[in-house]
Amino acid sequence: MMKKGNGLLSMLAVLMLFISVSAGTVSAAQADSEMPVEENTGDIGILATAHLGSMSTDGDGNTANVAGVGSVTAPAGQNTFTATYSNVNDRDNDGQGAIYRLTVWDALGVAHTTEKRVDWATSGTISVTFNSQGSGDAQYELWCETHDWFDTTMAVGGPYIGDLDFA
Repeated sequence: MMKKGNGLLSMLAVLMLFISVSAGTVSAAQADSEMPVEENTGDIGILATAHLGSMSTDGDGNTANVAGVGSVTAPAGQNTFTATYSNVNDRDNDGQGAIYRLTVWDALGVAHTTEKRVDWATSGTISVTFNSQGSGDAQYELWCETHDWFDTTMAVGGPYIGDLDFA
C-alpha cells in the first residue's frame, strides 16, 4: 500500500525532468561568435545549421550573383547547410527562369547537392543535410543562372567556392 505524500515527490521529479529536457536547445552562436550555428541536442545527436550565403537573379536585367560567407567551421556529425535565393523581374510561367544550386562536400569528399528551379519572381532557402563522416577539410559551392524561354543561359553567378572545416 502506498503512503500519502509520495505522489507529490513523483510530480516534482517529473517537473524537474521536463525542465532539464526543455533546456536542451541552445544556440552555438552564443558560445562561438565565429560561426552562426544553431545546435539542437535531440535523439539523433547534435544537429547544427550553418548559413553559407545567398544567390540572386534578375530575369529582365539578365544578372546572376552569388555571395558566400567565407570560411566556415562546423561540428563533426549531422549538419544542415543553407543558402538563400531571390529571383526578381520574372512573370509567372513566362518561360524565363532561374536555377539555384548548393553543393556541400563531407569530410570524405562526397558531394551533397540540392537544386531549385523557378519560373517566377520568388525567394526562399535551399538546404542540404548530411553526416560529415568525421572531421576534416571540405568545401561548399554556390551557383546560379538565369535563362530565357528557350533555356538559353543569360547570366551565371559563381561558382563561389568556400572552405569548410569539420571539427
